Amino acid sequence: MIRTKPDSRYDIDYDRKVFVYKNLHKNCWSVRQDGLVKAHSDGSPISIYSATMKVNQKGRERVIREKSKNVHAGVSGYLRFYLDTVWHGWVDMVEITYNPYKYESFVHVQNKKPRWFASICKLYQDKVLVEAIRGLTD
Repeated sequence: MIRTKPDSRYDIDYDRKVFVYKNLHKNCWSVRQDGLVKAHSDGSPISIYSATMKVNQKGRERVIREKSKNVHAGVSGYLRFYLDTVWHGWVDMVEITYNPYKYESFVHVQNKKPRWFASICKLYQDKVLVEAIRGLTD
């Protein structure tokens, strides 16, 4: 990740949640904490642990009404695994997506079922993967 500013206020506290959203102007992921954008992705994937997929419904309604882009959806969680390490275990992953014109929440690409949480979420430049849950992702 690339820090936005060298100021210590822009240091990420890895023990606290962040909100990560797709920055459509810079074509990257932006990491926000305490109301400040503290970093941008450098092209490598970002892992989020104990992830919650969030959609601000008022923001979504505004996008639909005004046909304009604004930050209203993203993934909230931790950048570090709870054991103070980056988790490198293997888990089956499935792709999710969000489109304010089609869906009220993030959904699985294959079956369009909503997805609101994940133990692990991987944000790639062109897709978002979450761990598969039996019964939900079949």
